[in-house]
Amino acid sequence: MTPSTKLFTERLHHCLDETGAPSSVRERAAILSKLMDIPKHLSFSMLEGNQIPAVETIEKIANEFEVDAKWLCGEE
Repeated sequence: MTPSTKLFTERLHHCLDETGAPSSVRERAAILSKLMDIPKHLSFSMLEGNQIPAVETIEKIANEFEVDAKWLCGEE
């Protein structure tokens, strides 16, 4: 996978919107960190559009939010 950072970030926020997560990036990072069992700094970095996680983490996120990993990465 060669995900687009911008699309990944937009779609990750969309997934969190669908769950009713607060709009604050800091709060979202804390939620995502706990939900995915990943470091808070990684969650924050993903939500800010600075980093795309490893493929395994992308798949874990996709499974959690019941979306396709390719969609999440902007590949379809």
